[in-house]
Amino acid sequence: MLKTQPISQIKDNPTGPVQGQNVPTGSSIDNDPKKFPYESEKPRLDAYDYFEKLFYGDHYNAFRLRINDDEWNKAHAMLRYVRVNMAGLISKVCADMLFSEPVKLKAPDEGDQEFLEALIRENKLHQQFYESALSNSYIGDALFKIRIGKRNPADKKPTVIIEDITPSIYFPKGDDFNVRAVPAEEELAWQFEIGKDKYVRKEIHKSGKIINEVWKLKGGKMTEQVDLAVLGIEGLKPEEETKIEESLLVHIPNWKTGRRRFGISDYFDLDAIFYAINNRMTKIDNVLDKHTDPILFVPEGVLDEDGNVSREALNMVEFPAGTGEEGKPEYIVWNANLESALSEVDRLVEFMFMVSETSPDILGMGKGQSDSGRALKLKILRTIAKVARKKIYYDYAIQELMYRAQKLAKAWNLEVDGVKLTKEPTRPEITWADGLPIDELEQVEIENKRLDAGTQDTAGAIMNIEGLEEEPAKEKAAAIKKERELKMPTQLGKDNPFSKKTKEDLDPKQD
Repeated sequence: MLKTQPISQIKDNPTGPVQGQNVPTGSSIDNDPKKFPYESEKPRLDAYDYFEKLFYGDHYNAFRLRINDDEWNKAHAMLRYVRVNMAGLISKVCADMLFSEPVKLKAPDEGDQEFLEALIRENKLHQQFYESALSNSYIGDALFKIRIGKRNPADKKPTVIIEDITPSIYFPKGDDFNVRAVPAEEELAWQFEIGKDKYVRKEIHKSGKIINEVWKLKGGKMTEQVDLAVLGIEGLKPEEETKIEESLLVHIPNWKTGRRRFGISDYFDLDAIFYAINNRMTKIDNVLDKHTDPILFVPEGVLDEDGNVSREALNMVEFPAGTGEEGKPEYIVWNANLESALSEVDRLVEFMFMVSETSPDILGMGKGQSDSGRALKLKILRTIAKVARKKIYYDYAIQELMYRAQKLAKAWNLEVDGVKLTKEPTRPEITWADGLPIDELEQVEIENKRLDAGTQDTAGAIMNIEGLEEEPAKEKAAAIKKERELKMPTQLGKDNPFSKKTKEDLDPKQD
């Protein structure tokens, strides 16, 4: 029976200890292209696994792999390890500010807004974007795949499917000296088992086509290519036409430089601080526990060497005579001075906030109160800048994702959620929210000032205050205008006898 997992659920197990701080560059050069996973990609895959462990709070195993020291492992194995999952907190803050308020996608005038909304609705893209932002934060990369297929086994018609998949199976082949160029070949490859036999499944994406391969895996090497029938997938061909030139894979780095292909995790310069906080809290916790059950200190002679008194039961020891004590039994307690240790923890947390660009105010831990939304934004400028940096990559990727999905639907004449594309594929305009709570009073004051200054119309003000779309906002603005006109005092018309003008009024005599 075929034992495989959906692409979106593939997870690579660690292949060994991670030495040093790995920030992979994404080289496509392999020492032995038959080895799998590819040797050149091993640092990147190990880093993915390491950072994922940090996100999920499995810090003990993460640092055990990273440090790779027997003495450290033995020492910490005797302690109850305390984890403070700052890593998960940092990623959640970023994802919340990016996608907790759904982005608004609007097709240009020549585009098909109805089809665009059908793509978003059927593929649950708002949810997928949020989940993608979480994993992108901790591993440094995100990957979306567009394909044609039946979303559910009972469906009668195929549709356009957009899915967030793991970048741990993504191996682009491109020019390492021009990492911004679109790779000429992008490979998805993952391992699966049938019985005791191991295989590697490959999807090689090139312009206009996808090549499907299956290889036998023995001793970590792909030894021979086998027939696709081993997969048990009906209708799968060695080569499939996509009918569009663009790739069906959209890679989104978390952030990067122009000299690397893959993104960088939000944790890559923070793991030493995570370790220091956990280590200090672990030591404090274990020391306090050790001294919660003190030993009883009694005068010499109280204990009978013949066993009349059980040392184990009383948990006590003797002190010799002549020590100057009055012979009063007492407990040995350790008056620990932990202020310096707790002070160190406070400083480490401050460093963590600073290096991660996470303002304590965004967590409600800042000093003092923010009197307004504007004041809060000024306090969290670095966090806002960090999220804006992520938006740069997601903005382009979402536009490409929606454009390519529309092209694929048009090329294959497909419906999505019962809607067919009636216009040309377009790249949508994206409106981002800031992810911060709205100070409604402040927002109303701002919009009123804009109205008074003539830089805003009523419909635009309603859209900004209430978050309505353009058409509903215009309808509400028209209703408000009509209501105001009804409430205005009626001016006396021409039939008003008091307003009639005499001939003298119309043609006054000149003196």
